[in-house]
Amino acid sequence: MLQLLRNKAQSFLVQALVLIIALVFIFWGVGTNMMNDRDAAITVNKEEISFQEFQRAYDQTLANYQKQFGESLSEELLKGLGIKQQIINQLTQTALIRQGANTMGIKATPSEIQAVIQQMPPFQQNGAFSLDNYKATLTANRLSPNKFEASIGRDLLAEKGITFIGNFATITTDAEINELYQRDKETVTVKVVKISPELFKDQITIDPLALAAWFETAKDNYMTERQIKLKYLAFPYKDQTGAITVTDDQIKAEYEKNKEAYQIPEQRQARHILLTIDEDSSAATKAAKLEKAEEILARIRMGEDFAAMATTYSEDQTKTQGGDLGTFPRGRMVPEFDDAVFSMQPDTVSEVITTQFGYHIIKLDKIQPAVTKPLEEVRASIVEKLQTEQARLVAFNMANKAYEDIISAGSLQAYAKQNTDQTVVATDFFSRTDPPASLDNDPKFLNTLFTLKQGELSSLVETPSGYFILFAEEVKEPAPPQLEAVKEQAVKDYKLAQAGKMAQDKATELLTKVKAGADLETVAKEAKLQAQTTGSLRRNNSIPDLVLPQSLVDQALQLGPKNPLPQEALADNDNWYILQFLERQLPDPTKINESSRQEYTATLLQQKEDRLLSFWLRQQEKKAKISTSKNILN
Repeated sequence: MLQLLRNKAQSFLVQALVLIIALVFIFWGVGTNMMNDRDAAITVNKEEISFQEFQRAYDQTLANYQKQFGESLSEELLKGLGIKQQIINQLTQTALIRQGANTMGIKATPSEIQAVIQQMPPFQQNGAFSLDNYKATLTANRLSPNKFEASIGRDLLAEKGITFIGNFATITTDAEINELYQRDKETVTVKVVKISPELFKDQITIDPLALAAWFETAKDNYMTERQIKLKYLAFPYKDQTGAITVTDDQIKAEYEKNKEAYQIPEQRQARHILLTIDEDSSAATKAAKLEKAEEILARIRMGEDFAAMATTYSEDQTKTQGGDLGTFPRGRMVPEFDDAVFSMQPDTVSEVITTQFGYHIIKLDKIQPAVTKPLEEVRASIVEKLQTEQARLVAFNMANKAYEDIISAGSLQAYAKQNTDQTVVATDFFSRTDPPASLDNDPKFLNTLFTLKQGELSSLVETPSGYFILFAEEVKEPAPPQLEAVKEQAVKDYKLAQAGKMAQDKATELLTKVKAGADLETVAKEAKLQAQTTGSLRRNNSIPDLVLPQSLVDQALQLGPKNPLPQEALADNDNWYILQFLERQLPDPTKINESSRQEYTATLLQQKEDRLLSFWLRQQEKKAKISTSKNILN
């Protein structure tokens, strides 16, 4: 939650503005009825938070989840995420922080607000703030400068309040750093016995009564999809592009305005020889690798072939290509490597360069100068871009007028009777996974569509292909099916569930024997299973162990000489595991390098700041008078 608050330092209003430049706000998800409610959505100590602000916050959070989950963001998952309550908490806590900042005498000055606005991308032109862009964008979004700047000031005040409270967390001790380092780098080795349901599948028989009884407990897993029957108006961009003419002057102006977009930056082709090290490498290992790198460099300077030396000595995957890294622009490689390559001339060899990956020797083969694509080469794409931009505006204006006329008429049906030239499309029932071909299959669009309630009219909905106005004529909510309708899948799942129960029982049986003093390898062998030993297990290790799933590493790290066995068998992906502690290795905290020490210090300070802010917020919430409108919880 605290990180979410930090991430909201730039307001939902601003984020919405960045996303929808030159359009009025288009509301998603919560519905249109609340937007006309004059009461506050949330009240925090007499400070009112409007439904519009709640809606914008909801839209932005929903968009973030849609980027994260894509098509898998179902209505059930949305309910489980509790987005509305998240937004209530965020807005409430942000208001408390603002109020606390005011009490502490913290202010957001006009010059600070101005500096924030001047850095916002929507108001930039050719890399600088444009007052004309600023005024035009706010006008298009029906915002006054005073209202917008007040919103920026409120968010800046909250950001300064968070910083002020966090500043009281300033100290970390060596003991804390050492403890965090050891926790991060400690390793354990354990013995593992895996018990898979696959071992028991052939032992499962299907008893119809038992299957039916099991299905009653599991039928919610087979729920039908939510289905919806729509009537809608569509305003596709493609219907407008044919009537749009783009002049040569417009094409040239667009080309000159965005010339950087048509530039291919300078690129360099290089080879390297890498001798690898990492932060855990000992001083002796680093010294030996550096000495070896210097020897290789000396031989290259004496005339030995670089590619042949890379094939022989390099310790990364490019060795099979003679160290060839291909062609790349500035910024692709880590800074130390990048700086070296882009300061070299063709056919020269660098000194030994140190990066986080180890010691590099670099040979620059070729420089490809930056070039700008000629206008004729990009003309077609510019024409398409300009036509689409104009078509979007035309389609938006048409959709916006239609929406206003629907509201005036009182319903989509009444609008259709008054506007017989408009085609209202009607669908049969369909689900999220099988939408009609006439509708846009965009995941965000479908997520919005399936949040509509029966009898609800959407706002303007923008998709990659155009605008829609949707009316949910009828909705069929998810329902559990009869067993016969899903019997084939149910039988498979029943067998897996029964086999899983047998695997769990066997794991529990073996673990009980080991706890009573039996040898793990012996009891495993008697059960025709195999006991295997892991490698050194560590938290957050990017290289998975071949014996134990990464999801169980934390449980393995909790074992030790005094508690060598877990309390119960552990599960992962239907498989069951018995673990037995063998060895723990703790890193020497005196070997923390300075870079890692700074990282651990920053982590500890962030944790302390978050705990301090969390405590402060809990105290404020206890004293605050907070009320929430029932409309946003329906």
